Amino acid sequence: MSEHQVSQASLAKAEEFIEAEEGAANKFKGWMALVLTCLAVGMSVFHLYTAYAIVPTQVLRPVHVGMVLFLCFLMFPIATRFRHRIMWWDWIAAALSVAVVWYLIQGGDDFTDRNTLPNSLDVFFGVCLIVLVLEGMRRTNGWVMPVITLAFMAYALAGPILPAPWTHKGYEMGRLVGVLYMTLEGIYGVAVDVSASLIILFTIFGAFLQYSGAGKFYIDFSFAAMGGKSSSAGRTVVLSSFLLGGPSGSGVATTVTLGAVAYPMLAKVGYERNAAGGLLSAGGLGAIISPPVLGAAAFLIAEFLKISYLDVLLMAVIPTVLFYLALFLMVEIDARKYGMKDSAIEAVDTVWNLARRYWFHFLSLISIVAFMMWGFSPVLSVFWATVVSLITSLLRSDTALIPRELFSGPSSGLGQRLMAMPLMKALEAGSVGMLNVATTCAGAGIIVGVVTLTGLGLKFSTIVIDYAAG
Repeated sequence: MSEHQVSQASLAKAEEFIEAEEGAANKFKGWMALVLTCLAVGMSVFHLYTAYAIVPTQVLRPVHVGMVLFLCFLMFPIATRFRHRIMWWDWIAAALSVAVVWYLIQGGDDFTDRNTLPNSLDVFFGVCLIVLVLEGMRRTNGWVMPVITLAFMAYALAGPILPAPWTHKGYEMGRLVGVLYMTLEGIYGVAVDVSASLIILFTIFGAFLQYSGAGKFYIDFSFAAMGGKSSSAGRTVVLSSFLLGGPSGSGVATTVTLGAVAYPMLAKVGYERNAAGGLLSAGGLGAIISPPVLGAAAFLIAEFLKISYLDVLLMAVIPTVLFYLALFLMVEIDARKYGMKDSAIEAVDTVWNLARRYWFHFLSLISIVAFMMWGFSPVLSVFWATVVSLITSLLRSDTALIPRELFSGPSSGLGQRLMAMPLMKALEAGSVGMLNVATTCAGAGIIVGVVTLTGLGLKFSTIVIDYAAG
């Protein structure tokens, strides 16, 4: 294996960095691992089904939140010392996640109609859901978002005792629960709608690309394309960041995945440690503004501004081009300023051979935009792009999400081969990879619900002007 080829050890190291940054999930073996895999795969299959079939909003959003919370409490421990174990309180929290959704759905229209006067059972399940969302956010994202969310809830409850201009009439817990739990204006609001209908589909799409070898191909393609000049190492990092970051939408994942492979190359040509880390981080941050995902912000922008998702993508093209062009220029200037050595990049293969063998990975990327230009909705566009990535992966045995030898072995081991095939791993990763985003969207729903209920959104501009002294 060449020095800069993506190795399994490098990829494993990258996964460790991602865990350290984005939350360490439990790792299980045996029957528990099988159960969690089946649950995560089932969640992905359900959302792929909802992309094509019609599922009522009043069902889709609560079921999405319930699935997310159920997996969160089983896959993320309450504290690091409880890692790789599911404690009794985790099972209780997971069961409550299902119970609050079941109670809502079986209540039907009567449940929603009494949101202004909830009964005691409504309040109980509503408070349970709020606590579960806060704990789910804490386990997957840390303390910052839960604390902010609690501050907004405290604002809703303490309105009469607040100084002007923050004061309002105040709302008791029952009224607050009625909005946050019993309507589509709180937890099950716009943010969760985007999470359930778009973000998870793009996460699944990114997982399909990753497990079909697209991520490895993008890195190898960049190594082969950049040559051996003094700026080649830096240019390789920039190009790889663009190709990896666009479909993944994760700056952290892009940075650490590429860093595990490219950092030795940067050090070899003369990059100082902080400079190499800065370049890798800057390249990874481009994922947040790069089409087609924009770090999940594209969907929220389109939903809140009431514009099409395709318009958001088109508007993001110029900032993305300028951002990566600036990185390319920075790399060229640094190479001349600091006298970087020529980079003897030992490419896996030539650009032509790589493109000839794995051209279909580019097809998977452009298919999303192509479907939208043909008039498909964003949801159907990413759904069919995922289907395209599945079908095109079968063109080569080393990229096939469904291995050709799956049904060629003995029937006794078919179940194990099914669970081990890349398609199942991609479906699992699609659900697990968006748990932190989904819990954040649910928490954002609490904040939006409080802002709407208290009227803070209507008078916020006045408050800002007053504090700015007119």
